[in-house]
Amino acid sequence: MSDDHISMRQVLTLLFSALLSPAIRLLPGRTAEAAGTAAWLTSLAALPVLLGLCWVLFFLLRPAEGKPPVGLAGVLVEVFGRPVGKTLCVLYLLWGIFLLCANTRLVALRFLSTSYRNAPLGLFMVVLLAVTLWLTLKPVRVLARVGEIFYLALAIGLGAALFFGAFQIRPRNVLPVWVEDVPGVLSGAVPVLGLLGYAVFAAFMSEHVRPRAGDRRHALRWAAVFCVVLTALQLVCLGSFGPGLTIRMDSPFFMMVKGIGVEGTFQRVESLFISLWVLSDLALLAFLTSACASLVKSTFARPSRRWGTVVIVIVALLGALLLFPDVFLLDKITRWIILPGNLIFGFLLPALTLLTKRLRRQV
Repeated sequence: MSDDHISMRQVLTLLFSALLSPAIRLLPGRTAEAAGTAAWLTSLAALPVLLGLCWVLFFLLRPAEGKPPVGLAGVLVEVFGRPVGKTLCVLYLLWGIFLLCANTRLVALRFLSTSYRNAPLGLFMVVLLAVTLWLTLKPVRVLARVGEIFYLALAIGLGAALFFGAFQIRPRNVLPVWVEDVPGVLSGAVPVLGLLGYAVFAAFMSEHVRPRAGDRRHALRWAAVFCVVLTALQLVCLGSFGPGLTIRMDSPFFMMVKGIGVEGTFQRVESLFISLWVLSDLALLAFLTSACASLVKSTFARPSRRWGTVVIVIVALLGALLLFPDVFLLDKITRWIILPGNLIFGFLLPALTLLTKRLRRQV
């Protein structure tokens, strides 16, 4: 039996670090389009659905008495049968690789636009995926420990940014909020849920998780804390610029960070935060790659994850180079394909799996 085990806490810290990368791209611009000044409340509106997803996944992944834990791939085969279950695993794999391709391109574009405007885009993608390959070829427990280091650095950086950014908030940009804003807040929760849909890929790594008492409680607490962090992130950005200007910005968070500084002490700290956020980018790419490698191993009954990891990274590089010819198409794909797809794969299919499991009395 493999000794490549990690804890639930390590999975959650890696997931926290990974989700910060798409969070600063999507929020609060997408939510402000729907909810205006009340957009900072959309993450709280999405919290009950995220808590429900945690409950569903823990119910599905609960190991039988005396049996080792299995990932979501094994659960899909068990619930739907081998042909349908394997088909769903392949669909999840293709979706994960597509997300890896798109996010590789998005990360490279963002780094290019904020730092090295004249550098070749392909070079950034090669470097990003080379580091990702180096991280994911190692045992999962090594990636989990790296994720803990990334989490510590990002938590300190994000906490500092939000603390100093709070002094830039203008109350008129985020208040007042009335009952009439509720439909907009609920509508704005949809892109937040699209972001949170990435979390389902952690379930494919659960075969490496050593179950412990209190894991579900830790996951529910993580969900609540992460939504509060997203709320604070949106509140500071919206409070600094207002919804109208926020919608027109590519990266409201980095623009907010540019305003942080104390005359005569420290100024122009945005370069530090831009560099720090590369850790989140790497965490996201490594998280998706590791989850897809686990899917390959489970779906195709391979004894090792290494060959699948190499193939996945090569395909991701080719996809990032060839599938997205310009940034406008990539933005449309993010809005009309990735976010709805994450809702389907992240929330709808797990709920359908649980319903099928109950109807077949496999509980």
